[in-house]
Amino acid sequence: MAGRPCGEELERLRAHFEVERELADRLRNADRDRRKTLYREVYDELFRRVELVGNAEAQQAQVDLLLRLLEPFLGGVSSFLEIGAGAGELSVELARRVDRVWAVDAVDPGIESPPEGFIFVPSHRLASVVPASSVDLALSCHTIEHLHPDDLRDHLREVRNALAPGGVYVIVTPNRLYGPHDISRHFSDVPRGFHLREYTHTELAAELAAAGFAPVRVIGGVGEAPKPGTAWKVRIAETVLDVLPAGWRRRLLDRAPRQAPFRPLEQVKLVGTR
Repeated sequence: MAGRPCGEELERLRAHFEVERELADRLRNADRDRRKTLYREVYDELFRRVELVGNAEAQQAQVDLLLRLLEPFLGGVSSFLEIGAGAGELSVELARRVDRVWAVDAVDPGIESPPEGFIFVPSHRLASVVPASSVDLALSCHTIEHLHPDDLRDHLREVRNALAPGGVYVIVTPNRLYGPHDISRHFSDVPRGFHLREYTHTELAAELAAAGFAPVRVIGGVGEAPKPGTAWKVRIAETVLDVLPAGWRRRLLDRAPRQAPFRPLEQVKLVGTR
């Protein structure tokens, strides 16, 4: 593949890929009940076996970007639910702005002295801890792709049940058409690591609708409210691109001009309303 790393970097990535593929296959092959606790186990094992490189500047930039994304939806919000909260920076920031925040993840971020109103929730306990009809705004960013496809609709229904009437769920996930986006990108044309399934706008919008969200709208740009007419344009573009072979499509899309912070269609950005 074009742009593939070489030498020691390639070997490091290959070792990471083999570990992640092994762990991801455990999730793919596990039954529904076993997956409830297996998500945490495989991620804990990944962190033990693979050194994952990150930096504080990149994490803060992600928080700032998500705050811009959520700005059009924050008016009148008093409660927030983040799915896949990671280290919890965004949830901590929003806990300073709204009355109640639930931060959901497979692994407890271990935040010392969290703000008042901040609650960590293990992923498998979302439905039992977060009260029904209590959430004004929910977000998942780069989380949906880590779910087993058979768990997606249950997850969407759980979030919809947690939302207050009129509450919204904002989802950001890497677009399948650019993928794969996980470690397997260097070695495969399909996700083989912890991205158990990647989606297009069209595919994920259909799942949201099937789970009872209405309307489901496309967010065109970060910091913008959804605009009429965006969804059908995106559907047409994705339909055309999807007929191309994966390698051709990726090379074509990678040449598309970057409109900060993303290239066109690079990230699926949807909002579903209860």
